[in-house]
Amino acid sequence: MSAQDPAQIDQTTDFMWKATAAVATLASGFVAEKVVALGWRVISGRPAPREEDQLLNYKLAEIVTFAIISGATVTLVRELGLRQAAKWYSARRPDSPYALRAISA
Repeated sequence: MSAQDPAQIDQTTDFMWKATAAVATLASGFVAEKVVALGWRVISGRPAPREEDQLLNYKLAEIVTFAIISGATVTLVRELGLRQAAKWYSARRPDSPYALRAISA
């Protein structure tokens, strides 16, 4: 198979790519959360504002800053993780358009 419409790919390839992408997304989310929490603690000296009851102890500017930093970090790490997963997957299944599209994007 070469770059075909994803609807024409056999279900095994579709399932394998979805499983690979899901694992990569979960792992990158976990890593991003840890990186943001550690970075926030190093910079501010306080734990990251996560729990609802803790939010009242932070200034609004701190919460907005944390939201922007964590959102950007999670998005970046997830995208990089998914691209690495696509490279790994395409080395094993070079005929997969899922991997080809993720790498070329």
